[in-house]
Amino acid sequence: MKHLLYLKELNQRTISKLLAKAETFLSSNNFPSPQDKNLQGITLANLFLEPSTRTRSSFQIAAKRLGADVLNIDEQHSSRTKGETIIDTIQTLEAMGVNYFVVRHKERGILSKIVANVDSGSHVINGGESIDSHPTQGLLDLLTIKKHKKGFDQIKVAIVGDIKHSRVARSLAEGLVTMAVKKLTLITPEEFEPDMKFYPNAEYNKNLEQGLVNADVVVALRVQRERIERLTETMSPDHYFEKYGLTTKRLEPCNDDVIVMHPGPVNRGVEISDEVADGANSVIREQITNGIAIRMALLSMMQAEVMK
Repeated sequence: MKHLLYLKELNQRTISKLLAKAETFLSSNNFPSPQDKNLQGITLANLFLEPSTRTRSSFQIAAKRLGADVLNIDEQHSSRTKGETIIDTIQTLEAMGVNYFVVRHKERGILSKIVANVDSGSHVINGGESIDSHPTQGLLDLLTIKKHKKGFDQIKVAIVGDIKHSRVARSLAEGLVTMAVKKLTLITPEEFEPDMKFYPNAEYNKNLEQGLVNADVVVALRVQRERIERLTETMSPDHYFEKYGLTTKRLEPCNDDVIVMHPGPVNRGVEISDEVADGANSVIREQITNGIAIRMALLSMMQAEVMK
């Protein structure tokens, strides 16, 4: 596991090890013991060429708690504004001794190009690529589910929202397939229906109430308005909430112990109501805490392989 580009590249054993390692960090409130601080002398660069609060901040916290130095580089405050390519930026940072790169970028396939051009001692982690992949979000979602449910092979997961434009949904589905989830249902209006070839063994349902029957986990997605050229009048935010917004009433077909998740940022009153986002079944804030733990686990395990 030198790099992490796509969650589908990890097998069940590796994912299980990552989840178990993350749980050890959670047991100490995400403060690692001295022997776990194996990134001393390492520098990690957060290269976020799209906006981010949770992913960039949690990688920064995770890396620092493991002993690393962290550089945060964005589009507006780098030589990218002068025409420098991201590969030239990374190679410049490598010459300064940077070892780890967390990259968020809107270009499809850019992470593979980066990996093909970095030094042999560098590590590249996908912090969000186009609408295709967000593997560490998928991992933290798997961790959240594991903490609340007996086993992936015993549960039904429903993903609700703008699945067509969601890298979060794609990566979570990859992880759920690897972990042998019992049932995965995608619920979305026809305008947001994804290409089902990316969701093997999943079922599609445009009816929210039908799709939520017996769900153990419900994942609400943000409506990716910035990725859509034009929203039709029938798909305005108000209309979307009227038909697909999660409310307490709409969760009634789910199992009583259903957990509600959301990758954030949350558009309250669009994909989810206040009563659900802040309710007893919501684990949205817990996901954020779990994000630090899973990113610590990932970085720690990557560096452990180097130190063998």
